Amino acid sequence: MSIVKMKRLRLIGMLDQRPDMLRRLQHLGCVEIDEPGDRSDDPQWASLTRPDTGALNEARDARSSVENALKTLKKYGPKQKGGLLTPRPVITEGELFDDGAYQTGLADAGRLVELDRKISTLYAEQNKLRTQKLALAPWLTLDIPLETASTPDVAVYFGTVAASTDLDAMEGALRAVTDLYELMRAGADNELKYVVFLCHRSVEEGCQEVLKEYGFSRSALRGWTGTAAENDRQLDAQLAAAARELETTIAQVGSFAPRKGALEQCLDRAEQEIAREEARCRLMDSAAAFFLEGWVPVPDEDKLAGMLQEYTCCWETQDPAPEDYPVVPVKLKNNRLTEPLTTITTMYSLPAYDGVDPNGLMMPFYVFFFGFMFADLGYGLILAGACAFINHKTHPKGGFGQLIRLMIMCGISSAVIGFFTGGFFSDFLAQFTSMLGLSQPVIPFLSVPDGVTGVPGPLLNVMGDPMTVLVFALAVGFVQIVVGMIVKFWMLCRDGQVVDAILDIGTWWVIFAGIGLFALGVGNVAGYPVVLIIGCLMLLGQGRTAKGFGKVTAIIGAVYNGVTGYFGDILSYSRLMVMMLAGSVIGQVFNILGAMPGGGLPPAIGIPIFFVIFIIGHAFNIGLNVIGTYVHTSRLQYLEFFKQFYKEGGRPWRPLNIETKYVDIKEEH
Repeated sequence: MSIVKMKRLRLIGMLDQRPDMLRRLQHLGCVEIDEPGDRSDDPQWASLTRPDTGALNEARDARSSVENALKTLKKYGPKQKGGLLTPRPVITEGELFDDGAYQTGLADAGRLVELDRKISTLYAEQNKLRTQKLALAPWLTLDIPLETASTPDVAVYFGTVAASTDLDAMEGALRAVTDLYELMRAGADNELKYVVFLCHRSVEEGCQEVLKEYGFSRSALRGWTGTAAENDRQLDAQLAAAARELETTIAQVGSFAPRKGALEQCLDRAEQEIAREEARCRLMDSAAAFFLEGWVPVPDEDKLAGMLQEYTCCWETQDPAPEDYPVVPVKLKNNRLTEPLTTITTMYSLPAYDGVDPNGLMMPFYVFFFGFMFADLGYGLILAGACAFINHKTHPKGGFGQLIRLMIMCGISSAVIGFFTGGFFSDFLAQFTSMLGLSQPVIPFLSVPDGVTGVPGPLLNVMGDPMTVLVFALAVGFVQIVVGMIVKFWMLCRDGQVVDAILDIGTWWVIFAGIGLFALGVGNVAGYPVVLIIGCLMLLGQGRTAKGFGKVTAIIGAVYNGVTGYFGDILSYSRLMVMMLAGSVIGQVFNILGAMPGGGLPPAIGIPIFFVIFIIGHAFNIGLNVIGTYVHTSRLQYLEFFKQFYKEGGRPWRPLNIETKYVDIKEEH
C-alpha cells in the first residue's frame, strides 16, 4: 500500500532494432515513454528529427475501418447471443499479434465497409424512387405522355392551382375568352389540384390572363417519357430490384456474423499498433540511432535491464529530483484487499508522487462505513452474491472491475454488521411470523423477542436506541480523523518538519487529551494543566510566523478554525446513523405494507401477496441505499479524511503495454 518509486529512463538505441525493441517493451509493460525534454539550445540535439507518422495514420485508419465494420455488423447482422455477463474470450499474446489473422480481419472489415456503403447507396436510391413516385402520383389518371410539348399551333401547359380553386368557375372564365382550349383534370391533394391546359396559339395570351387570375402555376416534368402510369410501373420495377439487391447485400453482411469475434480481436490488435506507434512518434531520430526518454518503476528495473541486454544500446536510470516530482507518474502498489479502493481514489485524484497512497488507510474505514450504513444481513448477502457472480462470469477489468470487487467486500461487511445489529430485511422475521400468528424465532443478535433472556440481543439497535448509535458513529469518525492526523504528522516528520508536526498537529492531540480527561471526570486534577500547556503550545506554534499583534490574531484564528473545523468534521459522521436508520425504516414500512393485507387472508393468498410487496419494496430499498451509501461513504473519505493529510495532483502512470477491450490475454511464461 504505497506509491511505487520511479526512475527516469534515458536510452539510445540502433534505429534498425527499434521496431523489435518497442514490441518487447510493449510486452513487458513497464516503461512509460514520454516526450523528450526541451534541448533546443543544444545544436547537437537540434539536428535530431521526429519519426514519420505514416504508420500511425495507417493504424488509426485500420481501427476506424474495423470499428465501422463492427457497427455495420451490429446494425444489419443477426442478433447474437450474449450480453453483459458473457465472458471475454481468452487468447495468447501470440494469437493477438498473429499478422495473418490481423490482415484477414482488416480484409473482412474492408468488405463490410464496402457493403455498408452499398446499403447506404441502395437506401438513397429507394428514397429517390419513392420521391419520384410521389411526384407522378397526381398525374396517374392522365393518358397522355408526360413529354407532350407545345407545337407551333397548340400551347400545352402542365400545372397546378390551389386546392380551393373552383375549376368549373375557371373553365367558365376561359370559355368567356375562347372555345379553342381544353382543360384536363388530373389528381389532387390537400394543397393542390393538378391540370393540363391546351389552347390554340391565337388565344394563348388571353387564356394566360385567366390562368394567372386563378393562380395557375406551371409544373416541370422534364425527363419523363410515356404516360405517368407507365413511368410508375417502371419505378415499381426499379424499387423491387433495389429491394432484392438490398436484401442480398444485408444477407452478405449477415454472413460475417461468425467473424465478429475475429473482428473484435482485430480491433484490439489495431489498438496495440496505435499505442506502439504513438510511443514511436515520441522518440527522436538521427541517421542511425534513436533516443528514448521515459519512466520505469524501480521494482521492474532488473526486468528491463535483462531485456535491454539483447540489444545494442546504452541506457541509464536516475532518481527524480524533488523539483521533478510534479511530472513523475504515479503508480499505486496494492494487494487484493486494497486494490479495489483505487477506483475511489482515482475518482478524487491520484496522490502526488511525494504524497501517501490512501488505499490501505482508507480500506477498513470505507468497508466498515458502507457496511454500517447498509447494515442488513439479507441486503449484504444479495449485494455480495450479485457482485461475486458478475466477477466470476465476466472477470471485469479496470475501474468497473475494482468497483465490483469493492462491492463484494462492502456486501460482506453489510451482512456481518447487519447480523450483529439485528437487520434481516429490516424486521422481516418479526412481521412475517406475526402475520402468520406464530412466535418470533430466537436467533442470537438477529432476532430476540421481548421477554427472552439469556440470548444476546443486537449490539446496536438503531430503531430502539438511536442516540447510542449516533455516539458510536461519531466516535468511529473521530478515530478516522485522528488516523489522518497521524499520517500528516508522519509526513511532516518525513520531510524534516518535526517542529511543525508537533506544533500544528501535536497541539490538537493535547486538546483532545484534555477533553478526554474532563469527559472521564478527572478534569479537575489534570484538565487545567493540560489547558495551560496547550495554551503555551498554541502561542508558540500558531503565532511563530506572525509578527507583533499578528501573533494574537493568528492564535485566535487558529483556535476558532480548528475547533469549528474538527467539530464539523466529526459531526459529519452522524450520517452513518442517519443512513442506517433510513434503510431500516423504509424496509420496515414495506414489511408492514406486505403484512397488512396478508394478515386477514388465508395463508395461501396472504403469503403470496406479502412476498410480492416484499420483493418490490426491498428491491427498491436496496437500489436506493446502495447508491446513497456509496455516495455518503465516498464523501466521508474525500471531505473529512483526505483533508487531514492528502496531497493530490498525481499524474497516472501510462506505460506502453497491452490493453485489450474484447479479449483477455492468457499469462504465458
